[in-house]
Amino acid sequence: MPALSNAVTAIRPGVFAELQARIDAHSARGGDLVPLQIGDTCVEAPETARFPAVIDHHAFEPDLYRYGATVGLSTLREAFAARLLRKHRLSADPDRNVFLGCGATHALFCTARAVLDPGDEVLLASPYWPLAHGVLTACGAKVVEVPISARLYADRADRSDPPLDVGELFRAALTPRTKLLYLITPNNPDGKMLSRAQLESVARLAKEHDLWVIADEAYADHAFDAPHVSFATLPGMAERTLTAHSLSKSHALAGIRIGCVIAPEEVIRAARKVGVHTIFNVPVISQRAAIAALQSGDRFAEEACARYRAARDLTVSALEGSGATFGIAEGGTYLFLDFAELLDGRPLRTLLESAIDHGVLLAPGEAFGVDFTTHARLCYSAVPRERLLEGITRLRAAMRSLHRRA
Repeated sequence: MPALSNAVTAIRPGVFAELQARIDAHSARGGDLVPLQIGDTCVEAPETARFPAVIDHHAFEPDLYRYGATVGLSTLREAFAARLLRKHRLSADPDRNVFLGCGATHALFCTARAVLDPGDEVLLASPYWPLAHGVLTACGAKVVEVPISARLYADRADRSDPPLDVGELFRAALTPRTKLLYLITPNNPDGKMLSRAQLESVARLAKEHDLWVIADEAYADHAFDAPHVSFATLPGMAERTLTAHSLSKSHALAGIRIGCVIAPEEVIRAARKVGVHTIFNVPVISQRAAIAALQSGDRFAEEACARYRAARDLTVSALEGSGATFGIAEGGTYLFLDFAELLDGRPLRTLLESAIDHGVLLAPGEAFGVDFTTHARLCYSAVPRERLLEGITRLRAAMRSLHRRA
């Protein structure tokens, strides 16, 4: 048959492609799996955003079954803009600067496609959210991984040398083809947060070399140990930054698939053309739920943040002495565990398969960057407290089993 496109060939397969047979076999035996691999939450969505509350069951609403406005409901764009200004000091005109997507993933693709041409290089801070690599690759860009947050955790432990300059870490990877920098703070998968000074160093580099920046701030509401700083609020950065936010994270609405990107007007105008030719319009019923969530106030997100912080502390304590090493997450909903010492040269798959056999799932580290073949991501927000502890108990049993086989 005719050849597939180069872009789609370059997109990596799903995170669990190689482990699915093991997962299926465990399930076929009636085995129970604690899902610590997925970036979801056990927190229930705000009551006002649940479908019984957002649908009038006593009247037929024809607008829910027809095509919607391709730019999204104005009330949703206004609600996003109001919340981002109130919570993160991020200013955006609802008509000119807000792109609504079917999840932040879709919004990021449309806005990235608006600024990237095939062959452009993107410097992607690693470890990173796995879909970031695929989104950028689908735009035809060449992705260059720049190890950053793991080095910052190591730097924090060693105060003898001057602190690492994040802008300089990016600078070392620059080429004439570099068009865009991509960073996530708080980071997925390791929870590292960039300070204002670190972000300012990146901003200087972006202005000096006239670069775009994607600031993935999906976890901005889950900053534990220091205030989150929105990158676009730094001087001179609003006009070159694409800022992503997701209701999947802030309001436990992953299944609703609503996210947005805040960007300059020219980018939004171009991205809306891409949006029309991908999904046409974001489902109206999902937008209705999103409006209700955003208009419910900040208490939900604040309580979720406190719950995730407690889950982080619980997970750190439960993993003490296990043999896995990790930096303590400063935000977000994950720990990024390094099993190098336990593996002792064996492939990570041996541990992940043992974990499946013991009834727990982790996400393979290689999905988060080429340097992380001994790592795995653990999501501590995916299940309630007791289930989380059970999953960690099963993981430790899998680790002991692997240690005995060494």
